[in-house]
Amino acid sequence: MSSSCKDLTDLKTVIRSILVATFEAMTVEELLAKVIQMFDGPHNVQFEHFGYDTFFQLLQHIPDVVQLDDPENQNSIINLVSSKKSRHLEILVSNNIIRPPTNKSTKSHKELILPYRVQCAFIRVFVELYPEGLPINDFVSNIMCFPIFKLFLEDYELLLYNNIHIFKKINHYGEKLICLQQSLLEKVELLNEEDKFTAMEIYAIDQDSLESTITDEKLANGLEYALFDILEEKIKNNIESLLEEQPGWIPESQICDLYKTKFGSTFNHFRRWGFNRVSQMFAKLPELCSIKISTYEILIISIKKKIVNKSTKINIEETKNEIQNTSNQPKHILRPKEFNRKNEILQKYLENDTFLEASLNDCFLDSEIEPFELNMNELLNVYVTRIDSDFVPTIICQIIDESVEFKNLLVNMKKFYSRHESNFKFNSTIIMIKQTYAFSVDGMWHRGIVTDIDSNNIRVINIDDGSVNIVSPQNIRLLYKKFSELPAQSFECRLYGIGKMNKTELHQLEDKKCTIFVVHTGQHDKLADIKIRYLNSTSQEYLNDEWIISGAAIPATSDTSSDEEYL
Repeated sequence: MSSSCKDLTDLKTVIRSILVATFEAMTVEELLAKVIQMFDGPHNVQFEHFGYDTFFQLLQHIPDVVQLDDPENQNSIINLVSSKKSRHLEILVSNNIIRPPTNKSTKSHKELILPYRVQCAFIRVFVELYPEGLPINDFVSNIMCFPIFKLFLEDYELLLYNNIHIFKKINHYGEKLICLQQSLLEKVELLNEEDKFTAMEIYAIDQDSLESTITDEKLANGLEYALFDILEEKIKNNIESLLEEQPGWIPESQICDLYKTKFGSTFNHFRRWGFNRVSQMFAKLPELCSIKISTYEILIISIKKKIVNKSTKINIEETKNEIQNTSNQPKHILRPKEFNRKNEILQKYLENDTFLEASLNDCFLDSEIEPFELNMNELLNVYVTRIDSDFVPTIICQIIDESVEFKNLLVNMKKFYSRHESNFKFNSTIIMIKQTYAFSVDGMWHRGIVTDIDSNNIRVINIDDGSVNIVSPQNIRLLYKKFSELPAQSFECRLYGIGKMNKTELHQLEDKKCTIFVVHTGQHDKLADIKIRYLNSTSQEYLNDEWIISGAAIPATSDTSSDEEYL
């Protein structure tokens, strides 16, 4: 077919023919290439002649021929709309058009789901190293070589097709580049990334770390953006609108049908963003909805629908006066800064929680309590409470000399919650990850951050001793605000100058008293780099150096200041 296409009916007939004769799913780009091939070049197919700027726009306006899996995705999968014409064509052309063999992945677009965490890793690497994009060959050689991405190397073309919400291809002086979608780049550049991994740290993530449940929280904190911050505005608005018009809790199984009925397009955005289920995506959007698990179904409700009339609140002024003063703080224990930003999401949940009797003014609603402050060139005696050896070697320490204020805190918390435990009880279905609560273990009350929720097992890290606890929801309460004034009494730090470490050697530090020297504090994250030696050691040499000399540790490869600067 060498003549130019000037008749829309002819063009629609060719599109039908191609789709009938192609037994595998086709994307918009693949179909366009086939159409151009049929008319012997792009100069013979001028979509402007039919009133459309692009081939994608034309496809959106011929619903009698094609249906797009995702009308918002410019490289959507295309489905043929069955008709008498298409069934007739199937007989005529099924053996006349043969799809050329390709070297692409044998996976279909539906089989390749790029996990949300990995998508965030791609975004982070591009923002830091290639904000202007890079040639497609360099994309393969420079980025797909990262261990976290290698699993998808053979499917990189399908990866790019499936993730058009992240990537786009542009022509730059005749060279095809891969870059981030501009709207996504602009959103990410506005976010605070101080506690996120650098590209170098992402490169250091190996497969063992990805599969380890121990490092899951660390990876999530270092890699993931809040989905609400980077999700397309139209999708956020659609989800919010859909949930708000429903009278109550919606079964997860109905979401896709309701979305298609309301907006006329398939809700496959959860797969696009790397989730296997709708509820997994919605769990990442606490700004929009709440989720609970019933006996037979996962239920979802609009955050606004969750709010009902508030019950009366109690007054606990009489107890406030009984709590001992914690204002006289020793060296190394600083008063927290005043938090102007409240955790708006948790507050929305709690404003009308019928379980909660205490006033919200008495509850600590910020995500985290002020961390323990470390200063450069500082020597501290610590107790090593926990080791994390599955990722960058880190240790969790607690100051040996417990302050009077901390001892008073434990006493006061036990006394306070023995009287007012029921007043600070709240609906356990709204326990949030990365939120600080009070929790009880063996009759004692502590402060902790929730790091994982698995049915009735809540994983909580004690912010004052670094221990990991599995707690029942029945043993978690909102933290009385007075108990948030003392900074956390434990802290996590990296071993200075060490890239990888023998796990057996490293774990010998666990439950030991040590002296640490703070080399420098973290600039892009909250971790300090330290040198360490045993408290009772007669040698003044630090274990960091001894481990490297003995071969138990491999030096870090990133640029750091020489040890002599700090000795």
